[in-house]
Amino acid sequence: MDSSIKKWIKQADHDFQMAKEIVEDGGYDTCAFLCQQAAEKYLKALFISKNEKNAPKTHYLDELAKLVSSPTEIVDLTKDLAADYMISRYPDASNSAPCEEYSETDAQDRIEKAQKIIDWVKKQLQ
Repeated sequence: MDSSIKKWIKQADHDFQMAKEIVEDGGYDTCAFLCQQAAEKYLKALFISKNEKNAPKTHYLDELAKLVSSPTEIVDLTKDLAADYMISRYPDASNSAPCEEYSETDAQDRIEKAQKIIDWVKKQLQ
């Protein structure tokens, strides 16, 4: 596996591990953001693997998923995580501050969705 791909995966794995750990401290908004980031980095690693060029500089997960020929189920999961890129970080992106926007249930939902995307990408990279 290309060293560039390995770096994307290493950082994605780190982001995802931190997402899971921060739930215990009530960082549900940060968990959501890190899940989005982990999914994005895995999709970019797959893009690099398939296209042998740098991934596009985008945070639109559904676009990335389509670029790597993801099935509809994966594209749908990316759409669910996509909004978290903004809502989990910016107080003016929704009706409340990010730290008030997310619950533990929301965080667990994002972990499950990110895990499904990550598992699918890993199978494609084999």
